Amino acid sequence: MVRGIWTLLSMTGIPRLILRLMLDRRVPFRLKLLLPAAVAYVISPIDVVPDFLAFLGRIDDLIALIAAGLLLILLAPRDVLMEVAGSPAYQGGSRKPNDGSTVIEGEYRKLDE
Repeated sequence: MVRGIWTLLSMTGIPRLILRLMLDRRVPFRLKLLLPAAVAYVISPIDVVPDFLAFLGRIDDLIALIAAGLLLILLAPRDVLMEVAGSPAYQGGSRKPNDGSTVIEGEYRKLDE
């Protein structure tokens, strides 16, 4: 089951995105602590739902890891997230500000209907 979930996540690129966010200096340190805190929760013997309950004991661990990853992605600075994710608006690793120096040449004509 775990291998199937990992394979599914790997195909989406989410683990790579989370790793890049964790390594980026522009992401706040407190935000980066979410993932290690979730891993510590999974490892610790103290759980909300005890692990001796076969299926339910593992579900809360899985929810903690997924919630930490989602919070990291959702709370990361938007420009950093777009750059790390490879958004087309951030080509070349930096976004050029619109300071009026860019000139777009073209022609137009007005059509009367």
